[in-house]
Amino acid sequence: MWEAETKGGAIKRARRIFLPAVHLASNSFAVVETVLGFARDIVKALYLAGIQLYVRLVCVEREFPSSIRLRARLDVVPLTAGCERHRLSVGRHALIEIHSVICTWHGDVIVKEGASVGIGSVVVGPVQIGENSAVAQHCFISGQSHCYEDVSQNFRAQGFQIAPVVIQKDVWIGSNCVILPGVKIGNNSVIGAGSVVVNDIPPYRVAVGNPAKVIKKYDFNTEKWVRV
Repeated sequence: MWEAETKGGAIKRARRIFLPAVHLASNSFAVVETVLGFARDIVKALYLAGIQLYVRLVCVEREFPSSIRLRARLDVVPLTAGCERHRLSVGRHALIEIHSVICTWHGDVIVKEGASVGIGSVVVGPVQIGENSAVAQHCFISGQSHCYEDVSQNFRAQGFQIAPVVIQKDVWIGSNCVILPGVKIGNNSVIGAGSVVVNDIPPYRVAVGNPAKVIKKYDFNTEKWVRV
């Protein structure tokens, strides 16, 4: 019995000695991982900043005067296998706002004269935004989407559906709208805030909802917007 108690005491003492050491080693490893992760984030941020500088100086076709906010992100140089470099063209008096993202990996993005892309909006080419059209805050406009028909493999391995989005002139896209591939929005149309546009919208129409449906059109005879 005395031997059993001695053996039990030894085990307890060993636990008191080794368990803190194990916890310390585990915590130290976690700290090292955190430091390495932070260092990687810094290196990547510097790398991406260098790419942004190169893009703005070399890759963007822009007319003067036009404005691209310094904290806008321009994904013009492809960083993913299978993507190609396309055009980013910014016309006179056009504006790309802060925190917006413009990606041309799958097609051109053309922002024509006087057009604007609002704060926090994402535009993935191929997309054309016509003269004096306005995309408000936090919109998502994409001319590409992932294919997903084959359930035996991950959607990332199935390629892309590419269909240009065309926004004609004097169009107003309200905040938080989503415009999907292949959509064409006609001249002088208005898309209500929060709408999801999956089909073409004719000129001189107001469309709202998910999916967006036309609720008004402009009557040239009465020179008023009328419900439809």
